[in-house]
Amino acid sequence: MTTRDRILAEAERQLLDVGYAAFSMNSVRKALGLSSGSMFHAFASKAALAAEVYVGAMADYQNVASRVALGPGDPKHTVEQFVASHLLWVESNRQRAHFLFMTQPDELLELAAGQLSAANDQFFAAIGELTARAAEHGLCAGLPVDVSHPLIIGPAQEYCRRWTRGLVAQRPTQLTTVFQRSALAALRSTL
Repeated sequence: MTTRDRILAEAERQLLDVGYAAFSMNSVRKALGLSSGSMFHAFASKAALAAEVYVGAMADYQNVASRVALGPGDPKHTVEQFVASHLLWVESNRQRAHFLFMTQPDELLELAAGQLSAANDQFFAAIGELTARAAEHGLCAGLPVDVSHPLIIGPAQEYCRRWTRGLVAQRPTQLTTVFQRSALAALRSTL
């Protein structure tokens, strides 16, 4: 494992534990026994380090979800699998999901935006392809992805936000069928 990888792993651990406001590069440096020079050679600022953690978590989620969205077969089944993969990823990565759901400072998001641009394009292209297939099969009207994505994942996403905060007790995957039906009903409502 490279020094950069060690820094990212420790930074993620600390960010997920204490949040951005309480997080510091110095605490990561001390935990790893690194010099200040080594830390700042790898990452120029707290925001840059936190943005890299944010990008890593988002890319992990998007890779999983995109593979499912681009899966072959019946689009109804693919929508169901997409919702299930979302719920499973959040449940399996509760702290990472909570970090992604939290409102982050502009400085972090601005640094992450450039790194996420291509990944976001690929992710939403996959959702767009799924929506187009669903429309071809009569599951929904032809919809732009900025409408179809929230229709598919909105209720599940809101529940997951609440679950990561400890506001609801039932694990997301226990409600998979409920949120799959909700996604399909939302898409059908556009016909």
